[in-house]
Amino acid sequence: MIILTSSKMPQAVRSYFENVLSLPENPDLDPRVAFHTDLSVFSFGNTLVCAPYIFSFLKERIPQFELIKGEEPKSPYPTEVLYNAALVGRKLFCNIKYTSPTILSECEKREITFVNVPQGYAKCSTVVVDDMSIITSDSSIQKAAEKEGIAALLVSNEGVFLDGYPNGFIGGASTVTENEVIFTGDIFRSPDAEKTIDFIEKRGKKPVFFSDMPLYDLGSPIVLV
Repeated sequence: MIILTSSKMPQAVRSYFENVLSLPENPDLDPRVAFHTDLSVFSFGNTLVCAPYIFSFLKERIPQFELIKGEEPKSPYPTEVLYNAALVGRKLFCNIKYTSPTILSECEKREITFVNVPQGYAKCSTVVVDDMSIITSDSSIQKAAEKEGIAALLVSNEGVFLDGYPNGFIGGASTVTENEVIFTGDIFRSPDAEKTIDFIEKRGKKPVFFSDMPLYDLGSPIVLV
């Protein structure tokens, strides 16, 4: 298992994973979020769509995965959210207008349907627990998910830390494996910690968190298997 993440991932979190690949910062993004994985990489599982600046870097380090070169994201919004879409089973939650044409094209090839939402930071806002369950801080995503038959827990972003902003996003402060939902800090910094843990456990997964440290929005680290 490989995790693609920021060099700013705290050591306590980093040591939990077997193999950590720290991504270089994107020079075209706001320095406060230039290290966010979900602004430069999108995962279909064994296939990644990535920003041109990082294509060669990934090609050299993870040759076992298929890489597709996408468009170059640039701050500010909305051109920085090209890759910030949430894949839930066979449905892509995104603001279609601002999503990478390459990602949309690859979804069409795979017969993945689009769920258009106003929120451009769809992945930042969403923890994809499994193919039929999400945790989200965005009410439009919650409503759209429930309309699609997907269980959706609405939570606050309060307690999520992102330097330079009032708060980060809960989706950006998490990553998911087959058996675990891993938060990049202490979930009890969130006022919705208990119902978040309950929601995850009811879906047969283990919530993992790191006590007594900030709940960092690191841009949705990506797990590759």
